[in-house]
Amino acid sequence: MDLTTRYSLNGVVPSIVRQPQRVEEVAETLREAARSGWAVVPWGSGAHQGIGHVPPRYDLALDLTRLSRILRHRPANLTIRVEAGIRLADLNTMLAEHGQWLPLDPPFGDQATIGGILATGLSGPLRARYGSARDLLIGIRVALADGTLIQGGGEVVKNVAGYDLPKLFHGALGTLGVIVEAAFKLWPRPKAEATWVFSFPRVEDALPLTLGMLRHPGFPLAVEVMNVRAWEILREQIELPTDPGARVWVLVRAGGWPAQVERVGRDAAAAASGAQVKDRLTEETASALWARIPSLAIPPNPTPRETLGVRLGLLPSQLAEGAAVLEALEEIPALWRAHGTLGLIYAEGHGPLETLLPWAQELRSFALAHGGHFMILGGPEGIKQTLGLWAPLRPEVEVMRRIKAQLDPEGRLNPGRLGWA
Repeated sequence: MDLTTRYSLNGVVPSIVRQPQRVEEVAETLREAARSGWAVVPWGSGAHQGIGHVPPRYDLALDLTRLSRILRHRPANLTIRVEAGIRLADLNTMLAEHGQWLPLDPPFGDQATIGGILATGLSGPLRARYGSARDLLIGIRVALADGTLIQGGGEVVKNVAGYDLPKLFHGALGTLGVIVEAAFKLWPRPKAEATWVFSFPRVEDALPLTLGMLRHPGFPLAVEVMNVRAWEILREQIELPTDPGARVWVLVRAGGWPAQVERVGRDAAAAASGAQVKDRLTEETASALWARIPSLAIPPNPTPRETLGVRLGLLPSQLAEGAAVLEALEEIPALWRAHGTLGLIYAEGHGPLETLLPWAQELRSFALAHGGHFMILGGPEGIKQTLGLWAPLRPEVEVMRRIKAQLDPEGRLNPGRLGWA
């Protein structure tokens, strides 16, 4: 395969591909791009490149996957510093030898690199317990558009002095600088884990369980809710319980000391009084399940034609209302799942543009009417242009524009990805 074809964005291919092996080579490549006026798209695994607008200019693909070293691991301090091109899966395999992990589970996590996870700001079900990558990030090193290397934070958990530079680049989609290194606080791996599954005839019947887990003293690792379409996709790959009368399935994942795990299970079963299925999954089944769930309802890159993925941010108590709206829009038989204790709903629809657009408009209007937010995770560029990537547009957007103008005045890093140069 031609290297430039591998780095295609919506059919647009770069004329140049660089694969630096050292941070200094990244800086030099960016200096060369500045001299030549090239527009640069940073690239990791490519799994999340469908997020954001397609850049109108795209000359150079900057592949960071050869920057994959672990620079410093301090097991006693529960901290680590790595290069941005390392895959999360490879990092956690190494950390497992020390009984530790970086508890992130973004979409397509078997492929995702640390730099890509930070740049997109995507998270998975474990966010309910550990927060996002932003919450675990304690230090960062970035190459700016002119090749200048800057650093913020450090390798200790308590970094409290000065501006919080690491957070600036989280979720910026590579528009402010190229992340080349990152430092994180780690967590011990749970001594025990277990997953329980419950089925319900209606979403509202699941609310006592999901809201009961919200402030449970056992701190569940994740509480995931999904509709029948999502469950059936998982059943095609994994042997899972069935229930012909189920409209919604809830998974509760607990981790910690054995007694803590068992308490979560007992209390979850007690709160799920309306459940038709109450089952504890085997360790093997649970592991396979949680590896697949984060990618459900998240369009891959490249996004298939006539596919749209969105995220709604609501209050956990509004989950049933959001699900009801999704199920009522019968023109698009949506696949959806939600973080039950966070109120984040991920939905994927398939259909022609003239049907997907009103579907997305309805969901956007619902989220805004309920004081929530709406984001397009992947889909046709025409819908992104019509609706915008997210809503509502908050006041800090203007601050973001000014920061972009300061750090990348020529607009050469992922130009237009966020909707402006």
